[in-house]
Amino acid sequence: MSDEFSRYETNRRVKQILVSRNVDMTKINYSCVNKTIHFYGSLSKLSQEDLSLPNIEALVSELMNLPHVSNIQFDLDNWFISAEPGDVSITRVGGKSIDKHQGKKDQSE
Repeated sequence: MSDEFSRYETNRRVKQILVSRNVDMTKINYSCVNKTIHFYGSLSKLSQEDLSLPNIEALVSELMNLPHVSNIQFDLDNWFISAEPGDVSITRVGGKSIDKHQGKKDQSE
């Protein structure tokens, strides 16, 4: 499979995952380059509500399980997310409360 086809297919699958989780696609941009997905903007639902920590953790896990993806980089306005294989750290940015979660990715998925 050519690299260009892999990139196209990865972009298509990322969009499919985001849409299936009701992410507001007008507020987030992404690109897939060299096995890395880059996200920019704000991560929120179409209903204008914020995603919960478990929702974001599940989203990151699903993205990390895509073929041809080994890294995800986030540069978001409303969340700080660090996703490494086997470890995810999520911190809410702004507002009065800051939620933080660190956990190990289940390798059996």
